[in-house]
This record gives sequence, structure tokens and C-alpha cells, in this order.
Amino acid sequence: MSFRKICSAVINGKRWSVGFGYTGKTKGIVDDGVCRYHSHRIVVHAAHNGRVRSLEETVIHEVAHAAFPQIDETSIEHMADIAAKVLAKMRAAEPHK
Repeated sequence: MSFRKICSAVINGKRWSVGFGYTGKTKGIVDDGVCRYHSHRIVVHAAHNGRVRSLEETVIHEVAHAAFPQIDETSIEHMADIAAKVLAKMRAAEPHK
């Protein structure tokens, strides 16, 4: 599957493309997302529905990798999990207009 760009974001002074496409596999399991440093591209698996991570958590996770490449995977996972849960609670409590 080809990359389908949804938007772009400036991260650490570089313009990154963010969208859906093929993410690859780690240990035989299809990745929810991937941060491709060489091409400044964040790719979320095209068939993301029903994945283990929410779309929000996946995007937060991959943006964190792009912004902080020196941070270890466990810390990135922890931060993304917390941020996604907070966003979900905020969204659920948001007053409807």
C-alpha cells in the first residue's frame, strides 16, 4: 500500500508528513505505526481500526519518537498511553456545543 498523506507537522524544525500506509512488522506482528526518520514521515497502519492502540495513542507515540529520538521505547509507550487516556477522558467530558 502506498502512503496517503493526511497532514504535515513541523517537529524539531523539520517538516514531517503524517498519514496512512504500510508500517512493516516487528517480530512478525504488523506495527500500528512507524516513525521513518530518513524521510521525515510518520506512518499509521492503513487498517488501523481494531488495533491494540487507539489512533490517538499511535500518533502520539510516533510523534514522540520524531521529537525525541533519544528516548527509549518503554518511556515513549508510557507517555503515549497516558496522553491518549487523558485525551479520551477530556473528550468524553467536553461540554457539547
